[in-house]
Amino acid sequence: MLHIKRLILLALVLNFSPALMALPTDKDAPVEIEADSADIDGKTNTTTYRGKVRIRQGSMELRADKVVIKFQGRKPSILTATGNPARFRQQAAKDKDWVTGQGKTIVYRIDSEELVLTGDAVLTQNDDSFRSDRIVYDRVKARLKAGAAAKGSERVKVIIHPEGNP
Repeated sequence: MLHIKRLILLALVLNFSPALMALPTDKDAPVEIEADSADIDGKTNTTTYRGKVRIRQGSMELRADKVVIKFQGRKPSILTATGNPARFRQQAAKDKDWVTGQGKTIVYRIDSEELVLTGDAVLTQNDDSFRSDRIVYDRVKARLKAGAAAKGSERVKVIIHPEGNP
């Protein structure tokens, strides 16, 4: 039984791993930010956007109530989005389905390309999903952790639909 569970988990992770990688052109696309307000603090090297925040870059889109971006020099290093919930979506390839995620907080460590969703976190593709209080996805290592493996406190709920049966 444990062997079957590991195979199912492996299949789901392999399904999500390439999908969470962005379209190759995303990193070269301009970043567009819309918000009700922006507060730039040169002393702390942070910019805070509030009110129906929408950030787009290529196929990636993030929506939140508040987004704080910390900079190292002129380069953004950590993006923290909060909302009820904060949401993102991204497409890996033009012929692939969208990956969507949400949580009360989404932290993106730009240099390491680690994405952390907390607070009723959900990651979905093709009607298959991961749910837990904490989901960590390392895009560089193509590793996904949820629940206790991601230092969360809730159990992980995984739903995988047989191919062709959503």
